[in-house]
Amino acid sequence: MPQTIVTIGAQWGDEGKGIVVAELLRNADVCVRSQGGDNAGHTLYDSNGEKHVVNIAPSGTIFDHVTNVIGNGCVVNLQTLEENMNGAKGDLYISDAAHLIFEYHKLLDGAQESRRRKKIGTTKRGIGPAYVDKMNRSGIRAGLLKHPELLEEKLRSAIDLKNQELEFWGVEDRINPDAYLEKMKPLFEKYAPMVIDTRAYLISALHEGKLVIFEGAQGSNLDIDHGTYPNVTSSNTTIGGVLTGTGLSHKEIDRVIGISKVYTTRVGSGLMMVDGDAEDLINNMSNKDQYFQQCKLTDSDLEIIGSGDSNHPLYDQLVSRFIRESAEEFGATTGRPRRVGWLDLVVLRKSIEVNGLDGLILTRLDNLDGIPRIKICTRYVNKNTGEELKILPNNEPDLVGFEPEYIELKGWNSTASIRKLEDLPTEAREFVDCVKSTLGIDIYRVKNGPKQGDYVELKNPWSY
Repeated sequence: MPQTIVTIGAQWGDEGKGIVVAELLRNADVCVRSQGGDNAGHTLYDSNGEKHVVNIAPSGTIFDHVTNVIGNGCVVNLQTLEENMNGAKGDLYISDAAHLIFEYHKLLDGAQESRRRKKIGTTKRGIGPAYVDKMNRSGIRAGLLKHPELLEEKLRSAIDLKNQELEFWGVEDRINPDAYLEKMKPLFEKYAPMVIDTRAYLISALHEGKLVIFEGAQGSNLDIDHGTYPNVTSSNTTIGGVLTGTGLSHKEIDRVIGISKVYTTRVGSGLMMVDGDAEDLINNMSNKDQYFQQCKLTDSDLEIIGSGDSNHPLYDQLVSRFIRESAEEFGATTGRPRRVGWLDLVVLRKSIEVNGLDGLILTRLDNLDGIPRIKICTRYVNKNTGEELKILPNNEPDLVGFEPEYIELKGWNSTASIRKLEDLPTEAREFVDCVKSTLGIDIYRVKNGPKQGDYVELKNPWSY
């Protein structure tokens, strides 16, 4: 059986990675976050059905038997970590080479986003500026928590410089170093004993035969290099980020599994060819209440969906809203409504190639329940030249003139509570088979509910 499994979001994040990881961790010993910061939002349900949302803490913190590791590729906001660790279980280790996020990172993130003519859609949690400091070799690593005098010296110097930057960006707020250090001191002292060389710990754990899950954050197509730049995150969300973000070699990776919804979602700006709604309409909404005031489905909207008339000019838009409302497609971290569209295999093909995926776990099958006609995008076609694209290109301008081309499948009534493949409705099995055969990749599991155990297994991810 594999000793290590990497899970990677195969779309633009929010694929349901947290609960998939939690299910895999029932048979594992260690859970590792290798990149990103508290811009992630993983919604978990423990064995008692209680809901937990973590941002920077690994998903293994809902288990007593799991050791949790925050790798060197992460940027860590200790205040958010403290919130995540309230009621957490298991041990936690933080890499001494992970960089820390401070208040000035968040202030700069917000200021820079507000000045952009075309918004990236940042969470304004300081992730980008923290990675900028890392690459500029001016960041502060978690290892300094073990050296409080040196930490204070470096943080005072950084605050002095960042206050000047805040003035340049027109931000009125300034950080008082004395007050800030006093505020953060309890967290510095609390988490200092948890700071270790996590690379050495992981090598030791593997030599001891422990089973390790590497937990991806965001999604493959938000990768700073291989994503839909510039509307991407600030780290490598693909398989390469797992290696550089932990210090392990490719030889330690036994299996790589992509996580994908059975439809497509995205938060914020950027390319999404299968978008059901106008991008600006959804992006201009900051929360769920604002969305429901403007876009809540009416009885006549539901009649159009129920008719199954997929040629109706509003069908795709209304189905996207139906999924958003019934599946609660609002950001776990930001509360923003997510953009929603049909499953896009062009996007998945790129994730398969970039990450060398061994297979997929599909999520949210139950959120397609009751939709009479379901579409899957298999390629993009240029309406002027007839040229086709089956893999997402690197640059958005290369897609000018292209439109998504769909195949249509018959929908089904309900997949809820089903645990065996043969018990799924015929139409749902045909949907899964279509994805598997079109992509030419194994499907390990199909989730049809939000809690642990809500899945149909096609192939055991822990066996060869």
